[in-house]
Amino acid sequence: MDGQMVGVRNNRRAKYTQQIIKEAVLSLLQEKPVEAITVTEVCELADINRTTFYRYYKDIPDCEEQIETEFIDSLNIPEEFTPFQSLEALLSLFYENPKLSNLAFVEGKTRLLEKMHQVLAPKPRPENSVNSYQGIYVMAGLQNVLKSWVKQGMKESPHELTCIIERLLFAEDIRPMKKYSDYQKYLDRSELDS
Repeated sequence: MDGQMVGVRNNRRAKYTQQIIKEAVLSLLQEKPVEAITVTEVCELADINRTTFYRYYKDIPDCEEQIETEFIDSLNIPEEFTPFQSLEALLSLFYENPKLSNLAFVEGKTRLLEKMHQVLAPKPRPENSVNSYQGIYVMAGLQNVLKSWVKQGMKESPHELTCIIERLLFAEDIRPMKKYSDYQKYLDRSELDS
């Protein structure tokens, strides 16, 4: 029985140590890019020695990857959610953990952004040039809106930001400008001439 208790205690201690290391990395990400973070800085902030760090991670990118993986694995957005409900749920997770948002949006880590894309566009659509470019356009715009949101301190709630993104996506504020689009008239005439 005593052997089991020691194992449980050691397991708890290992999880705690890993958690403080991850928190140190996330805290440092608020000040600098991941490439500039050193193991020494993490150890000082987490109040551990280098041997302890290397017991759990081979380097800072390995720690960062484990943080990403845990977050991705924790995502549990119901399949019946609409893309905007999914976006709001995802934003709420980042809102609750602003340090993690730096990893996704300021650092621009692709695995988190890829997962976000899967959440927002779960159904495969037939590919054509417009769909392909539209997806790239929307995701790049979304990533930059979220990056700005994080850098400005997440002033809007996840719900407010979801509403803003919806307005942007459907171009509600700039739709009246379409009447000034001479290029669209040119394209329409070109199609008729073909």
